[in-house]
Amino acid sequence: MNPRLIALLALALPVILRAQQAPPAAPAPAAAPADQPAPSGMAQMLSSKLAPDVAQQVGKLLEDSQKARKENRFTDALTKLDEAEKLAPGEGLVYTMRGDVYLAPRRRDFALAKEQFTKALELDKASPGPYFNLAELEFARHDFPAASAAFQKLLTDFPKLPMVIRHLTIFRIVICEARQGKIQGAEELTKKSFTFMDDTPAYYMSNAAISFVRKDEKMAQEWMLRATSIFKDPQIHSISIRLLTHFQINCRKTSKPLVKHWV
Repeated sequence: MNPRLIALLALALPVILRAQQAPPAAPAPAAAPADQPAPSGMAQMLSSKLAPDVAQQVGKLLEDSQKARKENRFTDALTKLDEAEKLAPGEGLVYTMRGDVYLAPRRRDFALAKEQFTKALELDKASPGPYFNLAELEFARHDFPAASAAFQKLLTDFPKLPMVIRHLTIFRIVICEARQGKIQGAEELTKKSFTFMDDTPAYYMSNAAISFVRKDEKMAQEWMLRATSIFKDPQIHSISIRLLTHFQINCRKTSKPLVKHWV
């Protein structure tokens, strides 16, 4: 799997979607002056209308915000995003990341998250990212019928999604269908969409999700361990944990940490 794509996956789904929609890279420009470093990290994902020095500042603020978000320092994360917005008003990635902070498991402020994701959508209606986030919001609310419909519409409206993003989206639909008791439909979708030879762990995670809903914890654990024996990159493990976390909370009760082999 492309190392850059894995790195983007570790950041956030919205960032991946934006990066994957970007046009092919242009020929390398001349080296930047010594006092003006070339954009790197988050700065490369910002709109080209920003001056290089401003993009670098904003990128650093977004990276700091992301770090704070991962550490559950939500106030710090939002403060950094506010600073970034002052430097780059109208930058969709700022609203996307702010929405992600509001949607964090320890906050779950759905109204504020929806407001931010909607702003991001208004700024970039041609990108699948904002649509994914709004579908994800319904998923976090556990409105599985609405989430499933939104994810399916995303696949219809954006038929050329990169494979990794398409697999993540279908995996979400599998979970939604299984959580509605539509086990057969979830199994058929998994069989139709994935194979054990894919370059993503979606096949294994989908089967694990279905096993969770069936309350077959032993089988779910086996599917997850199969995935980790193939996809050894820690970033993939981190994403897998995030995608399956709600099963620990909603589909089973146990004192044993299910994902102990994933960290």
